[in-house]
This record gives sequence, C-alpha cells and structure tokens, in this order.
Amino acid sequence: MGKLLTTFVVLIVIVLIVAGCAAPASVPDAQAAVCTAIATLQTAVAKLGTVTVDTSNMEVQSMQKEIDKAVEGVKTAAKAVPAAKMDGVTTAVDGLQKAVKAIPSSGSLGDAAASVTTAAQGVQTAIQQAKTELSCQ
Repeated sequence: MGKLLTTFVVLIVIVLIVAGCAAPASVPDAQAAVCTAIATLQTAVAKLGTVTVDTSNMEVQSMQKEIDKAVEGVKTAAKAVPAAKMDGVTTAVDGLQKAVKAIPSSGSLGDAAASVTTAAQGVQTAIQQAKTELSCQ
C-alpha cells in the first residue's frame, strides 16, 4: 500500500510540474493575435464596403455574419492585451450593424447602399487607428 501511495504522489507531482511549464501566451504573441484578428475583420469589412445598389439583402446579411464572427475574434484576442482599446472599432461596427439593419428585407440595397458603404468606411478607419495604436504590420 505504501508503494502505491508513493507512486501516486510522484505521479501527481510530475503532472503539476508539467502543468506549471505551460506558460501563458507572451505579450508579443497576444498582441500578434489581436493584430491577426483585426486583419480578419478588416478583410470582412472590405467585402461589405464594395456593395452596390444591386447587391441583394441576402448577400449583405451573409457579409454581416462574417463581420460579426470577426468582431468576436477581435474581442476575444483583445482581452489578453490591456493596451488594445477597441472602443473605436466597436462603435464603428455598431454603426455598420445599424446601417445593415436598415436595409429593406427583400430585394436589393437600393438607397441603403450608400449608408452601408459609408459605415463600412468608418469601420475601416477605426480599424486602421487600432492597428496603428497596436503597432500592427
């Protein structure tokens, strides 16, 4: 029984040592993750920035879902970087979401195309500012 207990204790110590060796992501790695997430968002927003009066509502909704997913990625990555201030990006994305929600539910964008494009440009500007603040490449 004593040998079994000793083996068990040694096993637990080894597991704890190995678990302690797994270091959290470094600040540069975390910052790189934020920059990558921002680049993904920038690509998604760029697609929405090219809409025309003939773009269908369904196409825009699909693009918006891609943006929403990218925003979640940015928020998740930014939690690890205290210097990552995403307020400007979040505010701009909120404006874009409002412009997309204002699109008529059927047919094409029509007059809403200009407001969606303008809102997308606002997001791009906010993204560029965030990239500059974080020294993203």
